[in-house]
Amino acid sequence: MISLGQGQAKKAETMISQGMSRGEWILLANCHLSVSWLPKLESIVENLTEQINPDFRLWMTSMPTEKFPVSVL
Repeated sequence: MISLGQGQAKKAETMISQGMSRGEWILLANCHLSVSWLPKLESIVENLTEQINPDFRLWMTSMPTEKFPVSVL
């Protein structure tokens, strides 16, 4: 689990990458606090392939924000 905010984007990217290969569950909390990083998150989600571990799960929490990418929802 990681609570997003200042300086946590790179750590979140690393956790997602490791989680995809290891089959871990990743929770990104407070996504609304990192709206500048949301386009990068959208790119990561759009590029998920069948080559990831089938046990991988990505959970996200957020307060309502118009900047949250619809494709990620």
